[in-house]
Amino acid sequence: MADTGCRMPEIGQTQVADTQTTVPRASEVFDLAVIASGVVVAVIAIVRMGVPETDFLVGLGAVPLIMLIARFPLVLDQRGKGIEVGFDSAILMFLLCGRQPAEAVVLWGLGVVGTQLISGKRGWLQLFNCGLSITGAGLAAVVLVRARGELIPPSDTTLRELGAVVLAAAVYFALDFLVSGISVALEAGSPLMEHLTQPGTVLAISCFVPFDSLGYLGAMMHRELPSWSLLLLAVPLLTLLVATRSITRASENSRRLTVLFEAAVRAQTLSDARQVMDALVDDAKRLLRLDKVKVRAAPPSAHEIGARLSDGQQNRWIVAPRRHRARSTDEADQRALEAMVAVSSDAFARLRLTDDMTHLARHDLLTDLPNRGLLLDRVEHAVHLSRRRNTELALLFIDLDGFKPVNDRFGHAAGDEVLIDVAARLTDCVRDSDTVARLGGDEFAILLEDVRSTEVDAACLRILNALSSGAQVAGHTLTLSASIGVAFGEPEDTSESLLRNADLAMYEAKARGKNQFVTYEGALGQTRLERLELVEALRNAVGEGQLSLVYQPIVRVSTGRITGVEALARWTSNGQSISPDVFIKIAEESGLVVALGELVLRQAADDSSRMVEAAGGTLNVSVNISAQQLREPSFVETVRRTSEHMGDAQLVLEITERDVVGDDAVSKEAMNDIVALGVPFAIDDFGVGFSSIGYLQDMPVKTIKTDLSFSEAIDRDERSCALLYSITMMGQALGLDVVIEGIERTTQLDHLREHVGAPFGQGYLMHRPMTLDALVRVLLEGRTERATAHDVAASG
Repeated sequence: MADTGCRMPEIGQTQVADTQTTVPRASEVFDLAVIASGVVVAVIAIVRMGVPETDFLVGLGAVPLIMLIARFPLVLDQRGKGIEVGFDSAILMFLLCGRQPAEAVVLWGLGVVGTQLISGKRGWLQLFNCGLSITGAGLAAVVLVRARGELIPPSDTTLRELGAVVLAAAVYFALDFLVSGISVALEAGSPLMEHLTQPGTVLAISCFVPFDSLGYLGAMMHRELPSWSLLLLAVPLLTLLVATRSITRASENSRRLTVLFEAAVRAQTLSDARQVMDALVDDAKRLLRLDKVKVRAAPPSAHEIGARLSDGQQNRWIVAPRRHRARSTDEADQRALEAMVAVSSDAFARLRLTDDMTHLARHDLLTDLPNRGLLLDRVEHAVHLSRRRNTELALLFIDLDGFKPVNDRFGHAAGDEVLIDVAARLTDCVRDSDTVARLGGDEFAILLEDVRSTEVDAACLRILNALSSGAQVAGHTLTLSASIGVAFGEPEDTSESLLRNADLAMYEAKARGKNQFVTYEGALGQTRLERLELVEALRNAVGEGQLSLVYQPIVRVSTGRITGVEALARWTSNGQSISPDVFIKIAEESGLVVALGELVLRQAADDSSRMVEAAGGTLNVSVNISAQQLREPSFVETVRRTSEHMGDAQLVLEITERDVVGDDAVSKEAMNDIVALGVPFAIDDFGVGFSSIGYLQDMPVKTIKTDLSFSEAIDRDERSCALLYSITMMGQALGLDVVIEGIERTTQLDHLREHVGAPFGQGYLMHRPMTLDALVRVLLEGRTERATAHDVAASG
């Protein structure tokens, strides 16, 4: 009997595996001839037996014994094919040696029919197996009678009878094996010798005849000894059956372990879930030796075995027919199927992990948008596609304007929420076929394929409009805007060059005032190159301390006396003076502002001793700092060392109102620590930042300096004058000093004295920024003038 999908012989009782494949016509004719032969032999045996005698009923006891022993064959497996060596044919030899041949064939036929009825195979296959077994029994009976030379067994045992039994058993085996091989070869369309010479055949031949000789041994005991003596054969027979079952099951377990191991190794080489699923079904068929294995959504029925299969997307079942076979039980099949599913589950888990790792490597962790690497791949593909199809593509480089203060004031968690919100808005502004990517920080990019320039402009406007509504962070509405650089693909472009061009256009958009989009032109590349060169030059200048300081005095309006100075950085590169607005902005954008601020503090501290000596007393020295410096862990210690180095000069730190730290706990703590050192803060450009004075109540500030735009028209516009007056009164009410900047005309100074009442002023009218040497001269002249005025007053 074969459990492999093709028919193979069972020595002693041929059986055919149940298969649903289409049977060739020649195979059907051959099988039908075998069935007919069995029917003919059965009819002849029944006719020759005549009316059954009482002894026949006793012989019926062999029928259940045949059926029982047939359940315990020895299975020889090799390369997925099996030969079942059954011991039930020993009962045939026993019957032939103890009864008339016709009666023995009839009893054997009844046992064979009973065996097939409980086999669970299809009806046609049962008929074939019955026909072949009965035909073989008839032929064996003829051979035995002819070889023995008598119709009735003698009362004694002879070697001739033993030889006849051996010959009959060999003929039964040869017919059984040959006919089964021909049937399988016809059905499979394969060579006959492939089935007759398979490994294990020699072992089957060598074991079969000796096993069948046990029937002759039973017949001799029945002749010579009482009937109950046959029970003595029960122990060795039972031992033999249990041993063969153990051998069969052990061999099957070993084979299944091999299949599982091979399946596990193969599963690790597959790179697609579909391949894993196909391999699972194929390996399960090999494992169970069943063709009817399939994957479906429904669980197994009562007549099936099954195991739940999860591939990470849906739960399904792999099911197979429930079969109790010589080599396996239902429970063993179930465990084997579950083990196979476990192997595939590991493969599915590996593929999911690989997919997840690939996704993480190609996508931004925060927004789940494609990252720079994936964007460049898609841009490269889009460039090639646009060349073939003669279509246009555009790459947008988007950088949020002024996003860094969001992280500084509210923390990175709040900043991340804003970035996620921005990613969603950008995605909503473009088509599903377009690619929105995050490059890092607050930088995004959008790839637009197969577009016209008007559509690109419209997309940019939609983006700017979508961001204009601002963002809600910690109960505050923050302004959002972006600078967008647009680069259209050219035939010679690569993904890197297209992204670089869009980046250059974005920086040009920022230079033009932000919150707008600029399309790349060739000249922008030169501008960008010059900026990069300027950044590198500034980096070297800061590192080598090549920047210088000038000082602009702050005077008491009522007397004109200098009470303090503001330190201002100056830089000359290659003999050309670089505007502070330019290099300060570059320092902030490139991260050099911290190092630049430390350089200014160090130089101001070095200059302070000469200034104090020239002033003849205490002098305030103001140094501008950025919010970035406040967040540096070492900044408080830097201020402490600077203040101690300045001696009698009073260090004042100026921070612009747009950099006010607000809810940034780290910066506020640093400010409080600095104030505790005796170093006060001044708010520069007051009035143009938050337009609110509420924060002054919580900030450790001593001085406010109004923006020069307020003093520009105080001698021409009563409202400007009234505004400065209000600011001055508010500051004095809060105990703050007020410095009015931008005094450049005498009429402005007069209005400042007569109508504003601010105590301090600063501007070109009083003093322009000057070098240290010039400042020392001015301070000495001021001392001389005050001394002369004092002497005149004393002599008067």
